[in-house]
Amino acid sequence: MKNFAVIGNPISHSLSPEMHNAAILDLGIDAHYTRKRLSIEQFDTEFPLFLEKIEGCNVTVPFKERVIPFLDELDDFARKCGAVNTIVRRNSKWVGYNTDGLGYLLGLTEKRALHKNDHVLLIGAGGASKGIYLALKEKVGCQVTVANRTIQKAAEMIRDFENDRAISLDMAEEELGSFTIVIQTTSIGLPKTIDETPISLHHLKPGTICSDIIYNPAKTLFLKEAEKRQAIIQNGLPMFIHQGALAFRLWTGQKPSTDVMKKAVLASL
Repeated sequence: MKNFAVIGNPISHSLSPEMHNAAILDLGIDAHYTRKRLSIEQFDTEFPLFLEKIEGCNVTVPFKERVIPFLDELDDFARKCGAVNTIVRRNSKWVGYNTDGLGYLLGLTEKRALHKNDHVLLIGAGGASKGIYLALKEKVGCQVTVANRTIQKAAEMIRDFENDRAISLDMAEEELGSFTIVIQTTSIGLPKTIDETPISLHHLKPGTICSDIIYNPAKTLFLKEAEKRQAIIQNGLPMFIHQGALAFRLWTGQKPSTDVMKKAVLASL
């Protein structure tokens, strides 16, 4: 039996096991998928020992950048964005991929097609944000402004694209009315910060697409506030399903049913 997992901290909220085990059962694969909480302080010791027990894994907050030094190779997209959310054992080597970016775009197009003239505000500059940012630039080519608590981290993320900007969260609040799409990529809204939102939405325009990559809870305070202001909202479920399906194919070589995966997640939510 092959063993797969998702690692993170926190990790109890993740429904990756429910989603992937449903796909495994549907395709009749001899495998099992679980969740694993790794220590933030002892990660460098725990992660190599964990790798010995699995064939592949997903990586979530806050380890998408910290896993990279332990890998033998990086897929071109993962190398360019500097973040890994999927790890695969290939011929005794560990290879890192990033399915977050393409998974996010596939999910967002369920709301509407993205255009080159869209102006996107990306809140946060962590591992998930990096994959989404690069996918927006490579697949859509629209202008993206990155707002982060530490502006320098946002500036490093956009350094290869001269028309984009890195701004503070306060500036993002003031300029909110100028964006057609707002994407919330931070961990604010997960159980520990369920009553918080990364920025005020007072200046949000009705009809703006507001997307939060968190799917559990299904509607964060960020999305609730956006909905009050007549925004078009989407939680992280579509991204979660699509990035998961892409990762599943990398591990097994088989294409899972996204319908089966979605039903499993919805049943658990």
